[in-house]
Amino acid sequence: MAEREIKSDRLQRTIGLIPATAIGLGAMLGAGIFVFPGLAGGNAGFGAILSFLLGGGIALIVALCTAELATAMPESGGGYFFISRSFGVFWGSISGLAQWVGLLFACAFYLVSFGEYLVYFFKEMGLSFFDYRVGFSVSFTLLLLIINILGTKKVGRFQNFMVISLTLLLVLIFSYGLIDYLGLENKSPAFSSLAPNGPRSIFTTAALIFTSYLGFVQIANIGGDIKKPERNLPRSLILSVLIACSLYTFVMFICVVTFSPADLSTFGEVATIEVARKLLGSEGAIFILIAGVLAALSSANASMISASRGVYALSKDKLISPKASQLSPRFGTPHVALIIVALPILILVLRDQLEIFAEVASFLHLIIYAGICLSLLRLRLKNPKWFVPSFRLVWGKVLGAVGAFSCLGLLFFMQPASIWISLGILVLASLYYLFFLRMQEIELETPVPPYLEPKVLFPKVLIPVNLTSQPKDLPAEILSAIPLSRLLLLGFMETPEQSESEQSEEEYEEEAEVKLQGIQQQLTDSDIDFDTEFLFSHSVKEQLDRFVSDETLQFILLLKPLSELKRVLIPIYDRSQVTNKLSTFLYEVKSHKPVVIRVLLFVDSSEEAHSESQLRKVLGDQLSLVHVEVDAFSVYKRQETTPDEILRDTATQTDTIVWVEGRDADRDLFLDRITSEDVFPCPSIFILNQ
Repeated sequence: MAEREIKSDRLQRTIGLIPATAIGLGAMLGAGIFVFPGLAGGNAGFGAILSFLLGGGIALIVALCTAELATAMPESGGGYFFISRSFGVFWGSISGLAQWVGLLFACAFYLVSFGEYLVYFFKEMGLSFFDYRVGFSVSFTLLLLIINILGTKKVGRFQNFMVISLTLLLVLIFSYGLIDYLGLENKSPAFSSLAPNGPRSIFTTAALIFTSYLGFVQIANIGGDIKKPERNLPRSLILSVLIACSLYTFVMFICVVTFSPADLSTFGEVATIEVARKLLGSEGAIFILIAGVLAALSSANASMISASRGVYALSKDKLISPKASQLSPRFGTPHVALIIVALPILILVLRDQLEIFAEVASFLHLIIYAGICLSLLRLRLKNPKWFVPSFRLVWGKVLGAVGAFSCLGLLFFMQPASIWISLGILVLASLYYLFFLRMQEIELETPVPPYLEPKVLFPKVLIPVNLTSQPKDLPAEILSAIPLSRLLLLGFMETPEQSESEQSEEEYEEEAEVKLQGIQQQLTDSDIDFDTEFLFSHSVKEQLDRFVSDETLQFILLLKPLSELKRVLIPIYDRSQVTNKLSTFLYEVKSHKPVVIRVLLFVDSSEEAHSESQLRKVLGDQLSLVHVEVDAFSVYKRQETTPDEILRDTATQTDTIVWVEGRDADRDLFLDRITSEDVFPCPSIFILNQ
């Protein structure tokens, strides 16, 4: 496996929990409140509330599956990224292109709705000459493009303002209006039966309104922009679905108790406005129009940023032009991807096809949602070493299967025209793969969560062998626990000071080759790639230090006899030693074999309690991200003893000592351990900072 290098052209993580939740909500709080209540109420009556709850339940299952996948793969691209890493380039390319097109249709739907609501608002205010729906839609498409290019912090603030304002307006207006209408005027509810058109209408309505729940996965689409993704991604995904579902059912309840199904069907897309007018008069209608404008604009903004991150991810994987993943030198945003997204949206908003836009977006997203659930199911079954989600879903396999079945089941309740258009898009995506991508050698980058260290998953490992004695065989248990990317076998020998290095090599190399034959054969038999080098010097320690620095190694494995690996001993004396490298290494060890992890804490006597509790907490927080627990702690005072002294008395042949280099540690400690003849009875592994 080729060594994985850390990429420098990453998106900046600038979006916190609240802005991330706002982006998910902003993408959802539109059609579900301002377009569908009239259509849903006219079709299913009071049962439309159950339709929104059913859609919310399916969305919550998908959100939970997405949360686990997103914390293991917190990269931009969302559903495309999950599916491509689970099922390969073919299914990934189809899902990525479908996600891109689906978001274009969704964004166009929101911007056309925005233009219509803005025109309706001006008419309500008596300003009928502002009848420029297309002009408003085009102008605000360009405005959103500029805002998103300027930076994700500005997007987050903009989205926060719109979503918070929208939510407050909806809750205050409808709560006051409902109390006034049902309480003070003593009016009776308008509905008379649960589902006047039969139980099937509840399911057909759920398929119709599921477009309302398309927004939450857009949080995963911007996973590369989110701060602390291991915590903020699952929280924002789940919160956005729960809040949206609560608001949908609240507004739908007000609609069905205010108007009969026949009236709601007559009002159609403006039913929410008419409900507000009946509850609060013309002022209520104006306030709801303002809320509708905010909702459409916030949904369009969330869809645009999400679509651009999908284009960015496709470009990074070389499924489309690499230029699409270029970042703005000034703002650090994918400006090319944003422009690629905005141009087709500008074309779509010129068409007045709201229903087609919504249904095509819904169909394509349901396909992707099913793929997300199946991705979780596949990764749980395969369990690749890089799949380490910080959020792990209880009954993940079952919920993954249920979520996929539910999403695919809703497709059969959609209109035939929407199904055929969407299938046509999927066919075109397949043809694009067959004619443009199939013959290319596309290697997808292996995802690594930010709390794992890529250099430890794909490390350079040094095995120094002292040639003054006959080397022992390698400890197979330790070798199997380290995922070897490049192994360097270094035979070294201290030579007399008066000898020249060239003379030493000529004199000792033949003997050194013989001594290393056994280890080399063992590596060859184990199908492990390795290089062999020799070091002959009168100053081995100095030369070894230079060698370690030049090779940018991740591990030094010091070999001693080992019958069986049973316990890992880790001396910790500074919080700087608690790193991603340590947690990643322990995760690797625990994945291969159940071992006992014992941590030896060396604390200052002057502040023993504080130092111990601090080290325990830092270590516990770090290891919890990879689901590793410490089995035992031992506490010692640094002023009274040293790690060497304790480990010499504690370690046995069945142990392995893991030495972690801290920021302020002296590397002499590690070099002394390598070159010293006073060795422990067990092998040591040194985790280096470089």
